[in-house]
Amino acid sequence: MFENVTNSAEEIKDNFEAYLQNTLEYYKLYLYKKMTQSMVSFFRLLFLGGIAMLMLFFVSFAAAYLIGEAIGNLGYGFLIIAGVYVLVFLIAMAFGRKFVERKVLRSTSKVFFND
Repeated sequence: MFENVTNSAEEIKDNFEAYLQNTLEYYKLYLYKKMTQSMVSFFRLLFLGGIAMLMLFFVSFAAAYLIGEAIGNLGYGFLIIAGVYVLVFLIAMAFGRKFVERKVLRSTSKVFFND
């Protein structure tokens, strides 16, 4: 009888250790998956952001050139486009923080809590 209790206690201990080891391995894989998804999202955003910045640069240059040609002074065309960007910057500084926080919280909560 005492031997059965000892064997059962040993089995419980072994099973519990195996459970802990499997749980630890599961969370390692889960963390790896989440980190990989985050890195892929970050590099995708970085890549697409770089392409968008190049597009914005060339579109801005073309718009400044066209505006300058239309008013007869290229310098004024570039100043007008720069003024538009200053205005956008000021609006983003005033109202953009809440918008960005909301977007980041929504996108990160989808990644981390929907699995």
